[in-house]
Formats: sequence, structure tokens, C-alpha cells
Amino acid sequence: LDVDGLHDRFAAQGFAYGPAFRGLRAAWQLGEEIYAEVALPADLAPEAARFGLHPALLDSALQAAALG
Repeated sequence: LDVDGLHDRFAAQGFAYGPAFRGLRAAWQLGEEIYAEVALPADLAPEAARFGLHPALLDSALQAAALG
């Protein structure tokens, strides 16, 4: 699935995502399932241990749903 321009589409709908929430790197679909490759920006790595799953990483993964 094409993730290029996704944040531009979000912005056009009034959703502005900062750098921390732009971790969606790739997405693909197999049948009805959507899979996402996400990465936490390096500058957030020091605080990542405070969370079971960093909120920015979770949000980035959920953004893949907009591609399906």
C-alpha cells in the first residue's frame, strides 16, 4: 500500500501530525488484513522504556487503517 502522501491527506482533512507521529514506514495488505511497519523516531527512544507501547508508535500503526 502506498503510504506516501498519507499525512498530506490527513492535513487536508484537518489532522496535523507532528514528527513524532509520522512513524508509518510501510504498509501492505494480505486479504482483508492490513499490516504496518512503524518506527519510533530516534529522538523519542530515550523515553520509550516508560511505556509498554509508546503512544506515538501505536498511533502510527493505527494510521495504516486509513489505507484500507
